[in-house]
Amino acid sequence: MVIQGVTYHFPDHHINITHAGFENHQQFDAHQTFVGTSRLYQASKDVTASDLALKAAIKLLVDAELNDIDFLIFSSLTLDYNAPSTASILHKKLGLKASCGVMDLPLGCAGFPMALMMANGLFNTMNLNRVLVLLGEVPTRAVHPENTSINYVFGDAGAAVMLGKSIDKLCFEFGNDGDGFSSLNVLRGGARFPMDKAYLESNRDYPWLNQFGELSMDGHGILKLSLTHIPRAVYSLLDKSDLTLDQIDHIIFHQASNIVIDALQRKLSLPKEKVVNYLADGGNTISCGIPIAWAKAQADKRFKVGDTIMVFGFGVGFSWCGSILKYH
Repeated sequence: MVIQGVTYHFPDHHINITHAGFENHQQFDAHQTFVGTSRLYQASKDVTASDLALKAAIKLLVDAELNDIDFLIFSSLTLDYNAPSTASILHKKLGLKASCGVMDLPLGCAGFPMALMMANGLFNTMNLNRVLVLLGEVPTRAVHPENTSINYVFGDAGAAVMLGKSIDKLCFEFGNDGDGFSSLNVLRGGARFPMDKAYLESNRDYPWLNQFGELSMDGHGILKLSLTHIPRAVYSLLDKSDLTLDQIDHIIFHQASNIVIDALQRKLSLPKEKVVNYLADGGNTISCGIPIAWAKAQADKRFKVGDTIMVFGFGVGFSWCGSILKYH
């Protein structure tokens, strides 16, 4: 399986993160060091995650033969409806053939590598030509404006990736630590904790929280989980792939924050130039982060044909998934 094309889309509205948003220069400098975002994009209230993914898909499919697309996977934590699947809605909007299968994958930050794994399984068991992976996230809708710890972390985005079959054999490493539940979650709005009257009234001034729920994150907890599980998972993936870390040309971790990416780089003793980090423009866009970083690195001509690229997503759950691809 190979990546044949990647595009992304940011909403028009953006926020430039400057000294003015902080109480002092020390706080701003700390933000630049530990978070690393300089510009974040926010979708308008009438735009859903699937709308952003659709925009990215339209860019990707300008010259594509739609009848070659045999399966559509949509990765997002905010689906349009409880039923039908949002992938089904996107299938209709794109005018894909009736024999094209669809699947929603609401797995968050590990969503893109998980989608690769699903697609790889389809290529290996079915006679497919292409699989289209669409990703869309609107995490800013779940951020309380008074939660200063995450106000400048997350951004909205859409991405689209075309996958094709090849002779390349891919390996995957994945896992989950349910103890990470309390480190990152959106509790309200699901079957376990519906939005009751008290919750709705408490957010009368923040109506978007009554639509999407409120995101809660323990940054230190996520960092600890990342350093506990991801280095071990990276080495396990290398063993499965019969490769060493020195043979990897580029690594794209989930674009979480500078502190997480830099900590993994140091833990794995990686040369800084091998680690792809483009979160300054766009921020943490959940499952969209890895394909956006791939597209930006490609535009900057960081990749050359034959390069070996590791992608590793991790986050909410705490779940993780990674793979190693050749650049074509």
